Amino acid sequence: MNAPLLVERPQLLTDIAYDRLREGIVAGDLKLGEQVSEAQLAQRMGISKTPVREALVRLKMEGLVEIVPQKGTFVFKLTPEQVGQLCRYRAMIETQALREAAAVQPRELISRLSAHVAEMVVQEKAGDTSKLSRIDMNFHYEFLACCTNPYLRAAYELIRYQLIALRHRSPISNMVDSHQILIDLLEKGDIEAAARQLHEHVLENEARYSAACSGA
Repeated sequence: MNAPLLVERPQLLTDIAYDRLREGIVAGDLKLGEQVSEAQLAQRMGISKTPVREALVRLKMEGLVEIVPQKGTFVFKLTPEQVGQLCRYRAMIETQALREAAAVQPRELISRLSAHVAEMVVQEKAGDTSKLSRIDMNFHYEFLACCTNPYLRAAYELIRYQLIALRHRSPISNMVDSHQILIDLLEKGDIEAAARQLHEHVLENEARYSAACSGA
């Protein structure tokens, strides 16, 4: 049988622009509230303005930029009230996802969470706050990944990258201990206690996220 004549399509310029701009916002290269210019971004990336414009529209759907008619495009920046709303929304989704994931595949959930905590131990010793922030996000996303409810995952996607960006700007020092306690509760089979602990853990971020936005 002849081998299929497959031709790999090059990554679209819009996708490249989208990936780079999202990473720039998440990692802090673009500051919260900063105004961005399509022309300047296009020049920096060596591409035309059209893919940059299309990328910014996609980023707007993820809440990472705000496009204001007659004024321009700005990296997102939340008020204290919005941060509170974000944290409460996140807490509702993550705690329900934890309940459903723990009911359907508890061992898989615990195994994945434990792997992330092991990574946290290594990076805490290395003092790499950037890697710790990403591991933290991956840890919390396991509740959604192990949950079979696609509506919860879709709801979480609305805020996922805002959370990643805020985490990078507000690292915590006791990451291992605050996450290991969740695993311990799940291993005991106390799902409701784990959900309560997760809810409190998420809401504790409100002050740090507000400080990150005010200091942007």
